[in-house]
Amino acid sequence: MTAAPEVPLAASIASPLTLADDMLRRRCLRCHVYGKGDEYDAVTHATGCGACHLAFKGGKLHRHAFAKPTDTQCLSCHYGNYVGSDYHGRYEHDYNWEYRTPYSTQTAHNTAPRPYGVEYHDLAPDLHQQRGLICIDCHRQSGHPQKKSTITCLTCHGWQSPQPPPTLGNLQVRNQGLILIGAADNKEHPVPMLRDHAHQRYGRKVACQVCHGQWSFNDAPTHLLLTKSPEIEPWERLTVQSSSEVESLLEHNLHYSQEKPMTMRDGLTGESRPGIWLQGYGQRRWEQMIVGKDTDGIIKVFRPLLDLRLSMVEADGQVPFDNVIGQGTGMLPYTPHTTGPAGMFFLDRFKHLLPPDPQ
Repeated sequence: MTAAPEVPLAASIASPLTLADDMLRRRCLRCHVYGKGDEYDAVTHATGCGACHLAFKGGKLHRHAFAKPTDTQCLSCHYGNYVGSDYHGRYEHDYNWEYRTPYSTQTAHNTAPRPYGVEYHDLAPDLHQQRGLICIDCHRQSGHPQKKSTITCLTCHGWQSPQPPPTLGNLQVRNQGLILIGAADNKEHPVPMLRDHAHQRYGRKVACQVCHGQWSFNDAPTHLLLTKSPEIEPWERLTVQSSSEVESLLEHNLHYSQEKPMTMRDGLTGESRPGIWLQGYGQRRWEQMIVGKDTDGIIKVFRPLLDLRLSMVEADGQVPFDNVIGQGTGMLPYTPHTTGPAGMFFLDRFKHLLPPDPQ
C-alpha cells in the first residue's frame, strides 16, 4: 500500500506555501489508495489493497472477494483529465452548466447521473485499448512499491530476437516474435517491432508519443479559489466541480434557506476546516499537443498540469491572496495514453526543436 504523502498542516494560512499545502490536502488528495474516493458512482472505492482488488458497482461494494484489477478499478482514481481516462478516449467537459449533457432546456442545470462527477467527450481511445488490452497488461506492478518497474514503449516494441522476453510475466517468444497474453481475456497479441527508419533516426532524441500520441490534455490555466465567504450566488453556473463534497454544499446553500457551514474535509485526516476550494479553467483543449525539450535533452509531450493560479477570500470578503502563481511555466513532461499511427506529417511536430542540419 502506498503511504500518504507528508503535506504539512499549518495552524493558519499565512503564506502562499501554506495556501498551496491546504489546497493539496483538501482539493487534490481525495482519491488515492488511503481514501475511499469521491461520492460518485464510478469513483468510490475501498482503501489499501482493496482500492485495486475489490469490485465496486454503483458506488457500493459489489463483491468481497479479492480479484485481479480491471480498468474499472484503475479509473476510480485515474479519471477526469488525467492519465487513464485518455486511454479510454475520455476528455472531461467544462464546469459551466451549459456543458451538462444530455442538455435540457427545462432547467438551468441538469441533474442527470454523472458517474465520474463530470460528463466527458468521447475521443479516440488508445490503439492498445481498441485491441482489448487493459491497464495491467503494461502496468502490472502498479500499487506495489516494493516491485516498481520502469516500463516504456520500448520494453515491448524495442525487443529483438534472440533476447529473452521482458520480465512482465505476460510475454512469450514464439517464432522469433514477441506475443503478449491479454490479462482480460487471455487473447494472444503479436507485438509489432520497430521497423520504420524514423525510429533509428529519431528514437534516441524523441519520445514515442510525440509522433504516436493522437491528442493530449491541455487545461490551462487552472484557477483554484479557497473561499470562506457565504456569498456563493456567483457560482450558481459552476456547481459541477469534480468534487462531490463541494458540489453538494453549493447545491444545498443555493436552494435551501438553512445553509450548511462553508467547510471542507481534509483528504488525509478526514477533519473539516473552514473554507471550500473552488476550481475553474482558462480553457480546456485537446487538439494541439505541446511538444518541447525536457531537461534530459529528449523531446517530449508536455502538459500545463502545474499552471496554477491560487486565490483566497476570507469570510468578511477580504482577499489575502490573489492569483498566486508558482515558479516556472507549470509544464510537466507527459505520456499521453492516446497511441495511434504516426501519420505522414509526424516530423512537423518536432522538427523546430532539432539542431540545424550541417551545411
